[in-house]
Amino acid sequence: MPDNKLAGYYRLSVEDDDIKVESNSITNQRRLIKRYISEHPELSCYEYCEFYDDGVSGTTMDRPGLQAMLEKIKQNEIKCVIVKDLSRFSRDYIELGTYMEQIFPFMGIRFISVAEHYDSKDYIGKTADIDIGFQSLLADFYCKDVSEKVRSSVMAKKNQGKYATGNTPFGYVKNEDNRKELLIVPEEAEVIRHIFELSLSGQNLTQICRTLNDEKVPTPLEYKNKRKKQNRKELQQEHKYWQPGTVRAILTNESYLGSMVYNKSVQAQVGGSRAIIKPREEWKVYKNHHSAIISKEVFDKVQEKFFCKKAMVRKSVQYALKGKVYCEYCHRRLRIMKLAGDRLFYYCPNQKLNSNNKCLSGSVSNEVLEKIILEEIKVQITKLADLASVRKEAVEEQRISTRKADKEVKRVEAEITKLTASKAGLLEAYHAGNYTKEQYMEYRRQLEQQISEKRMQQEKIKKKSDTRNNLLCADTRDYESFLRYANFGTLTKEMADVFTEAIEISNEKTINIYWKFNNNASPRSFKEK
Repeated sequence: MPDNKLAGYYRLSVEDDDIKVESNSITNQRRLIKRYISEHPELSCYEYCEFYDDGVSGTTMDRPGLQAMLEKIKQNEIKCVIVKDLSRFSRDYIELGTYMEQIFPFMGIRFISVAEHYDSKDYIGKTADIDIGFQSLLADFYCKDVSEKVRSSVMAKKNQGKYATGNTPFGYVKNEDNRKELLIVPEEAEVIRHIFELSLSGQNLTQICRTLNDEKVPTPLEYKNKRKKQNRKELQQEHKYWQPGTVRAILTNESYLGSMVYNKSVQAQVGGSRAIIKPREEWKVYKNHHSAIISKEVFDKVQEKFFCKKAMVRKSVQYALKGKVYCEYCHRRLRIMKLAGDRLFYYCPNQKLNSNNKCLSGSVSNEVLEKIILEEIKVQITKLADLASVRKEAVEEQRISTRKADKEVKRVEAEITKLTASKAGLLEAYHAGNYTKEQYMEYRRQLEQQISEKRMQQEKIKKKSDTRNNLLCADTRDYESFLRYANFGTLTKEMADVFTEAIEISNEKTINIYWKFNNNASPRSFKEK
């Protein structure tokens, strides 16, 4: 039997009805599969390995355990997959059929489902029985049906005025005695009223942000953290500023009138996770749902700023360093603005949001920055060319050393073989009466010691050779992919993507270039012409 493995796959999901204790469900699946293997001797010859996923829906194939198993299959380490039932592998009818009818047969993978009595070896050259197709189709329908029922149930609760949403708007918190009701958070409500007052005074979004940041008003995320003691990644950032998008969302949120706004989005597909925002006129509003923070008169005056203007259609601007340039202080991606003559300039959106921050002030010319990056890339190409030459010489030396090491290993192996034969001959001579027992034991000890020393010598040679090989393999850079840009006269998007990971610019106009082929940053100061 080949050294290929048999993989057992188990899956737990929140959609399963039988989950009481996590370990019990896994144990049941494992026990069922192992009993099946023990009852089929041809499967017992395989080395068994297992993969599982906990709390992941069968509607998606993006599951860590499943992906790990599929990767082993690609590496030709697994030749058979066994599951408790088809829904463990996938609840998506199309995806399941693709694997059962196309991918697994093409790769020579035997697929077994215990509950359905399905074994792909019984269907070589033909499709599975119609009942198997129906069962997988029903699994797909079941999952989508559950998703649709949950969605309908939640919508019914909202239509009745019950707050059936996980998150609450900034300024509100769920009533601990009745989780379907919202209560005002006084401290947060004062911030919301302040924002509306600033808007009525004539300030735009950026100016409001600047005022809030100068007054050191905590952001909604910081207020939420104070209430829930969260430890989210965003909260680890040193600089937290109010952003125009956050202020706009507050100023246009009808929740502050006491209304519950829902049905704002729809799933791209039933059971899926991607949502599509609906047109505003399709949103549903349940009025007088909770206490209002803003009066309707104030709210309506503010809305005139946002909904009386025609939306501007902006064309996407293409440039070589798109998405790669950041502010060194706040680490936010720099934005691009297009001026007369199609000239592009970078600026930090946070610079205008606070009076005393150290973000990049003013702007930086894209043309100047591209020239600098191109110059630095050419310097790196020269260094890489030198490294490629050195590595080529090292590879050749390693090949010579490897050949010598192989010869030395074979020579030592021959000596070990010779000593082993002498040891066998010594035993025959002892039985023939040529040596006393004491002489035989002493000579045998000497031969075994010599054999042991030779094996240690052999192992040392192999280890030294492997170390040299590992050092060469550690440099996995594809030098050719870098060196082919040596004669480029202008910076291209493709070239920037190959060489650079990120570029940071400080307020002093110093740039740090982070390369993709090492962890070091190249600092460079520049002046614009």
